Amino acid sequence: MMRRSLPGTLARQFEEIFEDAPDIVLANDGDGWVLAANRAAREFVGYTAEDLRRGVHLRQILAPQDFEVAMGLVRRALDGERIFPVGEREVELRDGSRRFIEVRSSVLRRRGRPFALLTIGRDITEKREAAEFQESLVEVSRALLTAPRLEVVGRVLCTAAGRILRVDGAYLWVREGDDLALIAAAGWGAEHVVGQRRAIADSTIGDIYRASDVLVVHDLAHSLYADSDWAVLGVQAMLAVPLRREGPPLGVLVFADRNPRGFTRVLRDRAVIFATQLTVAVEAALAREREEEEGKVSAALLRVGNAMRSSLREDELVVQIARSARDEGACDWAVVGMWNPRANRFEVVAAEGWRGETLAELGLLGLRPNPEGPSPGVLEKVLRCETVELPSAPRGFEAFFARWQVASCLVVPMHRGGRVVGLLALGYRQRTGPFSPRERRIAEGVAAQAAVAVENARLVEDLRRANRLKTEFVSTMSHELRTPLSAILGYAELMRAGAMGALTEDQAQALDRVLLNGAALLELIDTTLDVSRLEAGRATVAASHFALDSVVAELREELGARCPPQVALEWPPEGALPALTTDRPKLKAILRNLVDNALKFTSVGKVSVEAEYDSERDWVRFVVRDTGIGIPAHALESIFEMFQQVGRSLPSSRQGVGLGLYVVRRFTELLGGKVSVESAPGRGSVFIVELPRQAPAR
Repeated sequence: MMRRSLPGTLARQFEEIFEDAPDIVLANDGDGWVLAANRAAREFVGYTAEDLRRGVHLRQILAPQDFEVAMGLVRRALDGERIFPVGEREVELRDGSRRFIEVRSSVLRRRGRPFALLTIGRDITEKREAAEFQESLVEVSRALLTAPRLEVVGRVLCTAAGRILRVDGAYLWVREGDDLALIAAAGWGAEHVVGQRRAIADSTIGDIYRASDVLVVHDLAHSLYADSDWAVLGVQAMLAVPLRREGPPLGVLVFADRNPRGFTRVLRDRAVIFATQLTVAVEAALAREREEEEGKVSAALLRVGNAMRSSLREDELVVQIARSARDEGACDWAVVGMWNPRANRFEVVAAEGWRGETLAELGLLGLRPNPEGPSPGVLEKVLRCETVELPSAPRGFEAFFARWQVASCLVVPMHRGGRVVGLLALGYRQRTGPFSPRERRIAEGVAAQAAVAVENARLVEDLRRANRLKTEFVSTMSHELRTPLSAILGYAELMRAGAMGALTEDQAQALDRVLLNGAALLELIDTTLDVSRLEAGRATVAASHFALDSVVAELREELGARCPPQVALEWPPEGALPALTTDRPKLKAILRNLVDNALKFTSVGKVSVEAEYDSERDWVRFVVRDTGIGIPAHALESIFEMFQQVGRSLPSSRQGVGLGLYVVRRFTELLGGKVSVESAPGRGSVFIVELPRQAPAR
C-alpha cells in the first residue's frame, strides 16, 4: 500500500532546500509515517527514495524505547502544545546497527493547520561514545582507588572495557615468573577461564606477549591464530594490547568478539587508553600485594624467630624448627636433617606430620649424597647451598614418594657463611605443582634462622661444656692447693711457736712473712672455691644462730696484720647488734672482703666498720668507710663484677684478682640483702650492706 508523502509543491520545495544539506532532514505525519527525507537521511538510515515511496514508518527507524517518546511528542506538537525542540534519539539503521542523533523539531503548517513534523538531526554517536568513554574512565579510576586486590582491579577494568568497546569478552593476563596467568575476565566465558596459566615460551598468548605490540585480528579463522584456543571457541575478532610502561610488559589485555567486526582505529585507541590505565592500576596493585606479602612473610619469620629463641638446646630446637616450618609454610609435613660430615650424610633429627615408620625407613636408608653420579642430585645441590623444588615425584623415585605419601616437596639448605649445617624439607601429601614465591621465601627464611639458631645452640653448649670443665678444674685445683697449703701453714705455725727449737730473729721474721702470705693465699683459694660454687649454682645458705661479736673478734685478729701502720682500723662496739640467724661464714666473708678492700686502697687515714639494727624491718645494716683513693663514677657499677679492679697503680703486693667485691654482691643477694656504694676520687668510699636479721629460707 502506498503511503502518503508531501504534496507536490511542498515536496519540490523540500528537495530544493534540504536534499543536499549535510544534516539529516526528514518530515513525518501524526501517524508516524515518513513523508520526506533528504539524501543525508536516506544514506544514514539505509533506505532509498523508492523505499520511502513504498512507505517507511518511524517504528522501523527509532529504537523501541525512543519510538513511543517520539510519537508522544509528534501528537502534542501537531495538537499545538509546546514541546522541547531539541532532543536525542537512538536510531536503528537498516543493517541492524544503531546510532545516536541529536534532533531539532518544528511543525510544518499548510493553510494554517499543522499536518507534519519537520526534524533536522546530526549524528552524535562518536561524540556520545567519547563522552561515555571519558565518564567510564572516571568511574573506573574511582573504583580502582578502593579496589583491594589485583583480581578486583582486573575485573573492574575488564567489565568497563568490555561494555565501552562493546565486545563479547575482555581478559587480563599478568606475568608470573615464566607464565602468564589469567587473573580477571568479564563477559563471555569469564567464570570458566579465570585461573588458567600458559607458558610464555610455548603458547599463543605467550607469542602475543613477546611481540610487545598492539595486535588486531579481524578474521581469526584465517589468521596465524587459527589453531588457538580462541578460534576453537568461536572467537572471530581479537584485539590484544600489552601492559607496558617501561621494561618488559606486565601482561596483556585481550578483547574478543564472536561476531565478525572491525576493530576501528577509534576502538583500538580506546583499548590502548584502557590498557595504559590498567598498567598503572596493575603496578599499584602488585606493589600493594608485594607490601602485604612482605608483611605476612616478615610476621611469619618473626613468629619463627620468637619460637626458636625459646630454647638453646639443639634437641629441642630442631623440633621447633620442623614445627614452625610446617605451621608457617601451611604445608602437610616438615623434616629437619642435620649434616654429619664424618658419616657424610644428613641425619633426620626431627619431623612434623610424618609417620614414625616413615622416619625409621629414612633413618635406615640414610640421606647420603652421591657426588660420583652423572649429574648433581637433590642432596648434592643442597650441599652447594641451592634450594631444590620437586613439584612431583622425580623419575625413578615414584614408588618411594608414593610409599612416603609425598606428592611435592621443597628442600632448603640450612647454611651460614657457605657452610651447610643441615637441610629443611617440607611439602604436601596430595598437592602437586610449583611452590609459590611466598612458600619459598618462608621456607628459606626459616632455614636461614634455623642455621643461626643451631650454631648458637652448639656454641652455647660448647660454652656450657667449657664452663663445666673450668668449674670442675678450678674446684679440683683449689682443693688440691688448699690441702698442701694448710699443711705448710700448720708447720710454719709450729715452728713460729718454737715447737721445733728456738728461732733467731731473722728466722722469726721470715716465718711471719710465710704465715702472712700463706694466709692471703689460703683466703684467695677459699674465695675461688666460693666463686666456683656460685657459678655452678651449688652455693646454699646454712643458717645458724650467733652473735656478731664473735665474727668481729675473728676478723680483728685476721685483718689486724694487714692494716698499714698509718691507718686506724675501727670495729663496732660489743653488743651493737642482737644475735643473728643467717649464714655465718658468708657474713664473715662479706665483711672480710669489704674491710680488706678498704685497707687495700687506704694508705693513710681510717677504715671503720659500723653496725646498725632496724627493729621495724628486722634488718641489719653494715657500713664500711675508708679515707682511701676513692672510685670514679663510671666504675661504680662495674666494681661488683668478676675481675674488675680500680687502682692499678697500687703495689703488686696489694693488688688482687678482682673477686672480693663480686663475692660480696653474690653472698649478699643469697642472704636476701642488697649492697651499695658511695664514692668519689680522693674522698674515700662507703660500702653499705643491708641484710635481714634472719636469712630467708631457700
